[in-house]
Amino acid sequence: MRFKRQEAFRYQFGQPLPCAFRIVRVDHKEIESDKGEAEIHDISPRGMRIKTSLDIPPRPREIQIEVTFMLNDVEFSFIGTLVWQRKANGEYYYGLQLLLSFQQEEILVREIKRYAVLHNSRQRSSI
Repeated sequence: MRFKRQEAFRYQFGQPLPCAFRIVRVDHKEIESDKGEAEIHDISPRGMRIKTSLDIPPRPREIQIEVTFMLNDVEFSFIGTLVWQRKANGEYYYGLQLLLSFQQEEILVREIKRYAVLHNSRQRSSI
């Protein structure tokens, strides 16, 4: 069996992580849209899945967005390309391919691991 995702891991948030986003490029034209609100449902060094109430058809144009969020006490701001869209219950889910440097990937992985440890220990202590 083959999998599309050729990556080390993908972290799924039990409670979606709030984020803000804005469109920064459509095809080869830079733009500056207003910010929208979204939630990150899962993330990896290569991509993320977000949910928002805004309809942004990703095809046939190439759309890049900037996503800003806090993970632990670290603020992240990444550029990603929309690769798919699905609608469910009046909300839109998007798959983003992140455009990260090696250093950004390392910091993100470190903070995801730290978040997972903190989150898992909080869940155990509340049981």
